[in-house]
Amino acid sequence: MAVHPAEKRVDGLERAAGLLGQARLPVIGGLLTDIAGTEAAIALARRLSGVIDHAAGEALSRSTRLMHQVGGCLASFGEVRNRADLVIMLGDAPLERNPDLLQDLFPAEEGLPRPGDNPRELMVLGDRRKGKRRVPTTSIPLGDAKLPTLTAILAALVAGRLRGDAQGVDSKLAKLAERLRGAAFPVFVYSASDLDEPTMHVVHSMADYLCVTTRSAVLSLPALGNGDGVNLCSAWTCGVPVRTRFVKGLPQHDPWLYSTKRLVDSGEADALLWIDALEASTAKSPRGVPTILLNAHQASGTTDAEIVIEVACAGRDHDAEIYLPHISGIGMFKAIKPRTDIPTVAETIDRINALLDSREARQC
Repeated sequence: MAVHPAEKRVDGLERAAGLLGQARLPVIGGLLTDIAGTEAAIALARRLSGVIDHAAGEALSRSTRLMHQVGGCLASFGEVRNRADLVIMLGDAPLERNPDLLQDLFPAEEGLPRPGDNPRELMVLGDRRKGKRRVPTTSIPLGDAKLPTLTAILAALVAGRLRGDAQGVDSKLAKLAERLRGAAFPVFVYSASDLDEPTMHVVHSMADYLCVTTRSAVLSLPALGNGDGVNLCSAWTCGVPVRTRFVKGLPQHDPWLYSTKRLVDSGEADALLWIDALEASTAKSPRGVPTILLNAHQASGTTDAEIVIEVACAGRDHDAEIYLPHISGIGMFKAIKPRTDIPTVAETIDRINALLDSREARQC
C-alpha cells in the first residue's frame, strides 16, 4: 500500500526531531535558504547547542578574517557600475560564476557622471578565455605563471618596488600598473571562493596604496547560495558570522573549529541538518554523519541522507528575502511560480521545534 506524501512527511519530521534531540553536537549546515529560513535555523541551533555553518563558509571566513585584520576600501555594486573607469578582474572565476557580470557592470546606457576623462575599460588579470568581449578589454594571460604570482608582481609595480623594464616583467603587466596609477577610480573585482587569502591581502593593499593619490576600491562578489545574506543575518541575530556554536545559549565563533567538514571528518558532529532550498544551489552535504536533508529539488539525484524532507524553494515557490548584489543588501525576491502546498524551510524547522517541545514534555 502506497504511503501518502503527507504521512511520509510527518514520519520524516518525527525522525528528524528524534535524531536532533539525541545529538550531542548537531550541525546545521548548507544554509542554502532565505533570511526567514536562516533565522529559524539559528534559533534551532541555539536550542540544541549546535553549530551553524554555510556551504560557502570557507570563503565567507576568509573575507571576515581579512576585514578583521586589515580592513579594506570596499565598493558597492552600483558604485562600480556607475563610477569606476577601470575594472580589474582577478582571474576568470567572476565571469564564470556570473555570465551576466559584464553586462551588469558595463551597461549600454549612460550612468552617473564619472570622475576623470578616461574611457571605461576592463582588464582581466590571468585571463584564460579566448574571443572578444562586448566591452573594451585588455587581457593578461596566465602563461606559465599563477594568478597569485601575477597579482604580487602587479602590486610591486604599482608601489614602485619593481621597475616595468625589469627582466621577466610582462610588458602588459607594466602597462596595467601605469594605467592603474593614472586611473580616476580603479576597482578590483574578485570571487572570494576562488582566491586564496594571501592574494586577497595583496589586492586590498594595492587599493589602499592607490587611495593615497586617487579613489580605489575592491568589489568581492557575493558568495553563492545567499551566503552573504546568511552571514549578515547571523551577525545581526547573534553578533558573529557563521561557523558559530551556541554554548548555554551564547554564540562562540571560530572559523576553523566550527567548519562543517572538519566536524564531520573528525567525528565530533553526530547529526547534520543540511538545508538545500535555493534554485541554483550545487553544494553537496558531507558524508559520514547521520543526515537530515531539507530538499527543494525533486530531481536531486541520489543522496546519502537518512531523512529527506521536501521544502519549498526560496524565490521560486515563495517570496524570499535574500542578498541582492545590485543593492549590496537584503531585498525581496518575488516567487516565480508561487506554491502553498509545500512548507518553507522556516515552517519546517518550526514544526521540528514543536515536535522537540512535545518530546521534552513527555519526558517531564
